[in-house]
Amino acid sequence: MASKALLVGLNRYPDPANNLRGCINDVLQMSELLRRGFGFDDVRQIRMLTDERATTAAIKDRLRWLLDSAGAGDVLVFHYSGHGAQVRDRHGDELDDGLDEIICPYDLDWDDPFTDDDLYECLKGVPAGTNLTVVLDCCHAGTGLRDSATPGRLRTRYKCLAAPLDIRHRTGLLVNTSGTGRGPATLPTPAALPLRQFGRKAAEAGATLLAACRADQLSADAWIAGDFHGAFTYFLCAAAESARFRISYGDLIERTRQSLNAHRFDQVPQLEGPRAIGGQSIFAPLARPSAAA
Repeated sequence: MASKALLVGLNRYPDPANNLRGCINDVLQMSELLRRGFGFDDVRQIRMLTDERATTAAIKDRLRWLLDSAGAGDVLVFHYSGHGAQVRDRHGDELDDGLDEIICPYDLDWDDPFTDDDLYECLKGVPAGTNLTVVLDCCHAGTGLRDSATPGRLRTRYKCLAAPLDIRHRTGLLVNTSGTGRGPATLPTPAALPLRQFGRKAAEAGATLLAACRADQLSADAWIAGDFHGAFTYFLCAAAESARFRISYGDLIERTRQSLNAHRFDQVPQLEGPRAIGGQSIFAPLARPSAAA
């Protein structure tokens, strides 16, 4: 049995206006959790990509490393902390059948973005009996940055990148009238333009998806406990540590939800994957093979 993890965190983007502040701490916190709680070796078994090194090609290359020689009983983790965004679905009929959620590498190409289909292509073919966990601390809806209504609101941003105006025009998203392109935007009704959540296809293929929020919510990058963190990653790791690292995926996501709610964050983390995954111990070999949901 082997354990491997790929941790991707982006605080810096080419446009400084898009910078975040807690994503590097997120991947460092996750690395420490895996090392101390689950026996991952931080040299041989954990690889990290941050800021300008977290390019599309580099992420795909490291995902190939993650799955290389994987087999039943192995434990694999992919954690991403950074911006998310939306584009019109590129795999449908003339860009008109829905919105794709995307992650935003450092070199994001709006005309060829990293979609859920791309992630699936990287992760497909994982052998039965492999515990593959995908942890996404990014926004799953919306196109703009905004202040939080929680205490310390000036120290909170949301992990959602504003698309260029031509991309917003393709999606049918409304743009602000200030001329800056950075104001709030509004989604069309779900019935008019269905939403494809990033990571959903991987979950349907058997991976376990831990997502920071619902598809219609934003994920906070906030000042917590004296430093900046992704709220989801911070409270998820805290929940695992408080349980002395012996906790099921179902209990982990519920405790994380409770902590976020107690600290007045309105995002609601989601757990998706095989039917029996809620009772499976986190970041551990699967108790038994289970059918996909």
